[in-house]
Amino acid sequence: MTDAQLIFGILQNDERTWRYIYREMKSGFASILAQSFSVKMFSNDEIDDIFQDSLIVLMQRVKSGDVTSSREGALFAYLVQIGKFTAHNLLRRKGVRSTFEKVTNSAKQHNSIEEGIIAVDEKQQTQNDFLDTVIQRLPEECKAILKYFYWDHKPMDEIASILGMRSADSAKSKKSKCMNKIRNIAAQLFADDDFAEEVVRNAIERAALRELIEEERYNADNGFCMAALDIDSKAEDNEGEI
Repeated sequence: MTDAQLIFGILQNDERTWRYIYREMKSGFASILAQSFSVKMFSNDEIDDIFQDSLIVLMQRVKSGDVTSSREGALFAYLVQIGKFTAHNLLRRKGVRSTFEKVTNSAKQHNSIEEGIIAVDEKQQTQNDFLDTVIQRLPEECKAILKYFYWDHKPMDEIASILGMRSADSAKSKKSKCMNKIRNIAAQLFADDDFAEEVVRNAIERAALRELIEEERYNADNGFCMAALDIDSKAEDNEGEI
């Protein structure tokens, strides 16, 4: 898939696109990370976590318009830069020093991707982490409704049918209650902040992407192969660009 196709897929929350990114980019991502840092600095689980966190930041940057398909391979290069900063921050939290800072300072003269573009404001990160925890603790029905609505873009009548509700109005009412539950919990810690619907949408998208990545990680660890993905990719190639 081309960068333009990948970006389009990310914007649409297309799961086939994310599975493609996970399978096609993880190996190269881990290899470059090993070249930039001592291999012994990270466990396999930590590398998996760095990759997952980097994919989430990539999604956020694509949706904010910071990433475009100006040249082929730019998306992977951007993901790698995110990964390096994510890894560096992990080491810093662990109290481990690395040579990455020197590499970064030198690379900035030749690379348009600055740490400031990739880094998340500390206050914003605190809010994100808190909301992610809130989403995880929601009742399963709430999580299902919000995921279908914000991630899958399903209409309320279809959501009601999937979840066995009486009508679209029933699904809307339940969604409203779920949203109020999130806002009420959030207001207890962030009384001065207005948690708009877009903020909740972003949290739902992060949760959905984490779930998808965990599924891919499980499949990889157990040697599973999803042939349907390969068939879909070939079909897309035959149909032309998205």
